[in-house]
Amino acid sequence: MENASPAVASSQLVLLILIAGIAGCAQGHLLSQPALELRIQAQEQLISQHNDSAYVQRLMRLSKSAEMRNYMQPELQPCDNFYDYSCGNWAKINPANTASPRETNYEQLLLKGYHHKQQRLLQRSADAAIDAEAVLKLKEFYASCLHYRETPLPVYRQQLLEIVAEFGHMPALALPGQQWPADEFDWVATVARIKRKYGLDILLRLQVSPAGIYVGQPQQIRPQPNRLGRAASIREWLVWNLGVERELAETTSLEITNMEDLVARQMRDIPVGVLARPRTTKELDELYLPVYNLTKYIELVLDRPLNPNDTLYEHVPSYQAHLLDFVAGVSPQMHANYIFYSLLEHFSYQWAGSVVDHCMSKARSLFPELLDNMVLREYGDAATLSDIEAVWLQIKRSFRDMLENDTADWLSLAVRSQLLDQINATRLLVNGHEDVNFTQIYEQLQLKPRDYLHNLRAVLSHDSLKTKMSAAPLTAPSYDAVEKRVLLPVALLQPNYLWSRYYPRALRYGSLGTLLAHELAHSIEDVSHWDHSSMIAYHKRWACFKEQYGRLRLNGEYLPKSDLQAENIADNLAVQVSYHAYSKYLQELAPSALSSEQLPQMTQSPRQLFFISYAQFWCNDSQERFRDRIALLVSYTPSALRVLGALSNLDSFQRDFACISGSPMNSSPKCQLYGLSLD
Repeated sequence: MENASPAVASSQLVLLILIAGIAGCAQGHLLSQPALELRIQAQEQLISQHNDSAYVQRLMRLSKSAEMRNYMQPELQPCDNFYDYSCGNWAKINPANTASPRETNYEQLLLKGYHHKQQRLLQRSADAAIDAEAVLKLKEFYASCLHYRETPLPVYRQQLLEIVAEFGHMPALALPGQQWPADEFDWVATVARIKRKYGLDILLRLQVSPAGIYVGQPQQIRPQPNRLGRAASIREWLVWNLGVERELAETTSLEITNMEDLVARQMRDIPVGVLARPRTTKELDELYLPVYNLTKYIELVLDRPLNPNDTLYEHVPSYQAHLLDFVAGVSPQMHANYIFYSLLEHFSYQWAGSVVDHCMSKARSLFPELLDNMVLREYGDAATLSDIEAVWLQIKRSFRDMLENDTADWLSLAVRSQLLDQINATRLLVNGHEDVNFTQIYEQLQLKPRDYLHNLRAVLSHDSLKTKMSAAPLTAPSYDAVEKRVLLPVALLQPNYLWSRYYPRALRYGSLGTLLAHELAHSIEDVSHWDHSSMIAYHKRWACFKEQYGRLRLNGEYLPKSDLQAENIADNLAVQVSYHAYSKYLQELAPSALSSEQLPQMTQSPRQLFFISYAQFWCNDSQERFRDRIALLVSYTPSALRVLGALSNLDSFQRDFACISGSPMNSSPKCQLYGLSLD
């Protein structure tokens, strides 16, 4: 390699790494992962050089072929269980563990690569000559977090006590012989003041948008599968971070865990704006007074009285009704300890483990928009964005084809017109926040070197930030009902995971296309304004999905029949619409280019690759006890059954894999909204 050009030498190096990675995958599940990681990093480095030679393209296609084949169990029959056929070896390559991770999935691989990019950007030395002012402040915050372990424990504890004192008294911190003032505690006022000061949603949420004021359920938390383990973790936190006596910490931690379980029990994973109900202040008062006062909460957070021009919406009313059932039965002490612990959790510093992981996690949760913007500016390119926009336009066109097809005749013309208008109005936005003026947002933010907790309080209480909805960073596509748009996270722009310009378009439509189509399907799921006949016809089809998914089994257990079928219906529409879009692409493709739609060393046709790509996005593994506990607590369909349910309804799948009638993937009855096949 001495006389090779830099590009050729780099390609040869990648080839060696690819061979090592492929060999590692073939040999065992643990040895495969480091090689796989090296391979991805090498691909990323090579791609940054924009080397599009035929040699490099073939290497990339060989690499993707090896990855897909490693996950598959091709000796199985695809018509018996397509998930096992596509994902049968996933658990060997990415096993779940009893500790962590208790579940593995493809999204984790995407996020791992994305977090690596974010960390690389933050660890670059601050340079006022090239870094924007907002980036300099983010790097200063990150550096203060890295150095905070040098802070004496008594100083840290005192800072936590100062945060509690801003909002009252925590019962667990009362001194011996000191009476906690229960008669002074007002939980609604307390969480409202916390929201106004630090923007944290505890027990209740408030979000202000151009469409109105949304009040109700905070971001969903799930019941803990291991409540005793959770209580033990809280106990040790109280002892170490607050100096609470161990016996008191034991009882307090059990109370907090019980409260968490009560709060989480009726939470639903619904984006703000979806199915929200308009309310007047009088209606809110009639619904929840005298147990608690939602209008008082809104006015305290906004720091002003409500006026007749304010448009109010209630987010997840069933959650607020649930609060009525248990709030009155919870002691003020239990209520207060839960609220103050939830507050202090946001200021907790990790004294053990990886300080880099802890500080990166904090940076991501507090500066998600800025970090996404940094990654987009560093790695985004016009060709990638153009490719995504092209898929989006094809998906929208296929939705229109579906609604204009005669299989949608059960809808009235008025409803079909309404749905078509909704599809046309919905836009795609890569969530890189290019329209945000970060310099202006962070202009008044004042930080101190090496004083992490001070900086954390400054960030959370910053006027430009604290009124934002508290939410996890966007890691998967989502539908924004308020703004009528599908948000695509920057993490999905990473090439060479799900899709790439080197791979067949089948993979792009099978993964990215179905993800976009799934979210677009949510834009037309609100049937509350449909006419009576269309509504009756819809509920017949909805009932079919409820019955069908209730017959699916995972590990020998039937799914419980659920009234929550929106995700299942969206899955069915997504794969149907994206397949149709891909079929349109194939029809327009020149015959001489058809070979580009296959992968080396794989015998599957382009259409079969589409379905394998779709299924492999949902590959996962769960630790058995964790899986069984979660199955009792959540209402969504497990990944394997999402694949089996959607594909068993699709005639195109059964045709492409020659599944005979009566086979598990081609059984009756089938469920549909608009049509099983449009291609």
